[in-house]
Amino acid sequence: MNTGEYSATALYEQARGGVFQLDPAVARECAAHFLRFADLLDPQVEQSARIQALGGFGGFDSARQLRRGFESKAAELTATLTTLQGCALRMAAAYLLAAGLILDTDETHSRALLSARAGL
Repeated sequence: MNTGEYSATALYEQARGGVFQLDPAVARECAAHFLRFADLLDPQVEQSARIQALGGFGGFDSARQLRRGFESKAAELTATLTTLQGCALRMAAAYLLAAGLILDTDETHSRALLSARAGL
């Protein structure tokens, strides 16, 4: 699945290098969309993290294999959602940086780092 990591990083680097520039009002509006998306992912990340340890499958070997399979899928889902959230935050930071909104960029970038750390 393409989660947009390359695109988010490339756009951020272009903004940092001054190649990508935006009007502050436009940058804030664009960043707000990515921030809303990141916020919408919070409950999904939490829920997928909770289902990484399942019970009620019984003691048969096939039941244990099935449980491990579901738990593995939940862990993969959590990792993917966390990556998507980090990319959305990185995109928001790129838009803010493109407008020279350094304090907003730092805050958003910090949030992206915390999101990535929480997904570990």
